Amino acid sequence: MKGLLISVLLLLCFYSHAQSPAGIWYFGQNAGVDFSSGKPVAITDGQLNTEEGCVTISDVNGKLQFYTNGVSVWNKQHQLMPNGNGLVGSPSSTSSGVVIQHPGNANLFYLFTVPAIADSAGFRYSMVDMQLDSGRGDIITNQKNIKLRNPVTEKLTSTLHRNGKDYWILLHEWNNDAFVAFKITAQGLDTTPVLSNAGSIHQGTTLNTQGYMKVNPDGTNLALALEESNVIEVFDFDNESGKVSKPISMSLPNGSYVYGIEFSPDGSLLYVSAAGKGEIYQYNLQAGSEEAIRASGIMIGKTNPSVWVGALQVAIDGKIYFTVYKTPYLGVIENPNQQGIGCGFNQQAVELKGRLSTLGLPTFSQNFFYRRENRKVEYFNANNVVKGKALVLRNILFDFGKASLKTSSNAELDKVVAAMKANPSLKAKVTGHTDNIGNKSFNITLSQNRAISVAAYLKSKGIAATSLITEGFGSAQPVAGNDTDAGRALNRRVEITFE
Repeated sequence: MKGLLISVLLLLCFYSHAQSPAGIWYFGQNAGVDFSSGKPVAITDGQLNTEEGCVTISDVNGKLQFYTNGVSVWNKQHQLMPNGNGLVGSPSSTSSGVVIQHPGNANLFYLFTVPAIADSAGFRYSMVDMQLDSGRGDIITNQKNIKLRNPVTEKLTSTLHRNGKDYWILLHEWNNDAFVAFKITAQGLDTTPVLSNAGSIHQGTTLNTQGYMKVNPDGTNLALALEESNVIEVFDFDNESGKVSKPISMSLPNGSYVYGIEFSPDGSLLYVSAAGKGEIYQYNLQAGSEEAIRASGIMIGKTNPSVWVGALQVAIDGKIYFTVYKTPYLGVIENPNQQGIGCGFNQQAVELKGRLSTLGLPTFSQNFFYRRENRKVEYFNANNVVKGKALVLRNILFDFGKASLKTSSNAELDKVVAAMKANPSLKAKVTGHTDNIGNKSFNITLSQNRAISVAAYLKSKGIAATSLITEGFGSAQPVAGNDTDAGRALNRRVEITFE
């Protein structure tokens, strides 16, 4: 049997906004690293001395623009901007600030700040114009410390809107369960936020204002740490509507002081630092049920001696770096997409040339670390049955969120039936896959049920049950970037592998 096997090669590339804005980091006690060579190289020219909060932003070519501790702003020449003092963030705030380039004006940057311990200063923004001060940049005088929300915790993060153009800036209020999401478009900041009530009430001593909040690189999950309560919560984030939902809560032992939060680059795993014990834990977000996700938690490394571990931050090299308190090193998780201790914990990965880590690492828009997949898609061809390869079945259609086959799927499946009857020794594995939209546990179940529906149809046409097995992978095995409608469509698929 001869025929043409149709394939589509999806090229590897980073998200269109690139990773280079996150290529330079300043943090700790005058510490810094530069990733422009492809690996972290220590730099010592930074003026920033901070216990926690810090932000660094570069341009799309990786050239430094400015950096801040939430109070003072230094330009690319490491000089204090003329109007760059007196912001009301705090070097003692977990995420004292985050920077978002104006979607409608490449010369303007929103600099958002939050204070420490739910201080009355609240959530504010200032506008940096890179054309001021002879191209070195400065804060616009009448757009400085503009108040938006109060009281708020020290948790602050941002990511792209699903449309790939706008941005979300996310924070959490104090003494309630409210997430606040502000949208930034080409027209500017929408000061009417999207509110979501989900998960724990953030209350107690001010320790619970502390701890990071992060969105995963593809913008579909959000996680945070409540330091005093030793609680980690994971949520779905709808990066189209700005809504947060479906909390899953995990706990670590008393005295852990959970602090750092980071997702693996592929979004399948969550890493958490138990700062008070010098430990890092990993959770498998693709484990299936909420109970399975909780049960998946394992400690993947511990500092020796037990030195506090602070922030966790993914970098443009695909590794996760972490601070080891008051030491001249950054630690690293070498292979953060890998489950278990094989992910590679090293507490002395980057020597900082005598400068010291403290607790914080720069806060970035998490979409800087999103990669498209590099997968070859091959389609089933009834005239050329290939063994040992996962082949996509064309036009296998379901209603949204459902697992019942539409009758328009029958024509393709009848071809599979004919091929298997013509080759009675063939066995087949049917696998279901989804895009990244929606709850990941739900998507795993949905993909499994869709694979079962396909297998049930094949059995109804005379294929022996012993010749078929099924499995669902949810969004864990994308073949294209989930940042476009076309990419998500490719990822919503059913595959068959013949043996």
